[in-house]
Amino acid sequence: MLEIISALTPFLLLGLVAAGLSRLSGVALSMVVVPTLLIWGATAVDVIAFMLLFVVYNNFTMETQDIRLDYKDLVLFPKWRLCIPFILSLVSAFFVPAAGIAVFMACFVLELLATVYKRIPENKRPRLQRVIVASILSAVATAVGAYIGPKIPSEFYFVCVGVAILIVTDFAWYAGKHRDAFRNVWDSIWAGFNIFLGMFGIEASYYPAALTRSIPNPMDRMLPMVTVVGGYAGLMVVFGFYNIFSIPSLITAIGAAIGIRLFGMYEFPRNGSFSYLAIGFAVAAVICLYLVSPTPVGFDHINTLVSQPIGQ
Repeated sequence: MLEIISALTPFLLLGLVAAGLSRLSGVALSMVVVPTLLIWGATAVDVIAFMLLFVVYNNFTMETQDIRLDYKDLVLFPKWRLCIPFILSLVSAFFVPAAGIAVFMACFVLELLATVYKRIPENKRPRLQRVIVASILSAVATAVGAYIGPKIPSEFYFVCVGVAILIVTDFAWYAGKHRDAFRNVWDSIWAGFNIFLGMFGIEASYYPAALTRSIPNPMDRMLPMVTVVGGYAGLMVVFGFYNIFSIPSLITAIGAAIGIRLFGMYEFPRNGSFSYLAIGFAVAAVICLYLVSPTPVGFDHINTLVSQPIGQ
């Protein structure tokens, strides 16, 4: 037991520190967590499996930061219908254990998506069709990324991660300077960026809402949940091809949740400009990653210590 606690404590602290840095600067959590994992020796599969689960859990935490969820107020599964996901999961698990987890997570993601959508005032709510299209695009992009990411040669993987961080950060900076740019394809671009989530674990779905547009885009509020849909699709790819469920990811997510509860979330300026501190932290993370030039040794020891492959 002490060995397990010793192995998982750094991940708890990673989540806590990442939340604190995000609160200080506004930098996306993934841009702190992913370089750290790579510096610790994570392989591409380790990073992808870790971050897909982390994003699903962490975005849920952020969405419920100031909201108390009541099972009576759920949209798809209120009151007695809350039993439906559990029944479906148990039935699925009876035939295929992994399917039980997949079904339960699917119900969870759909309920979260519907609940967030319902909470948006009707006059500011995006069309349901736009949400569905963006969710499908996000799911496809993330799933494709999760499939091809582990195939990138290990000696180039950390370099590609740094490039992805810089691309997303540069785009956010440019969009903050040009408030009319990309008006017609704004939500499609951010949903498409989730290919970086699938390939490298990099996502910044809370940036769009901070980048005030000259004409407000109602999809900004939904993009974190659209990313959760993508995260779920990517997880299914990882489960299907690599049979991995990252316990350290859950511990890091718990640390980040504690940090968010303690420190709160960064409040971006409402003038539409992007945080230069966030840019600085992102660039610093990339510089550290390149200076270390990490060797991927994998998290096999930790994964073996705390869990067994699904279905065994």
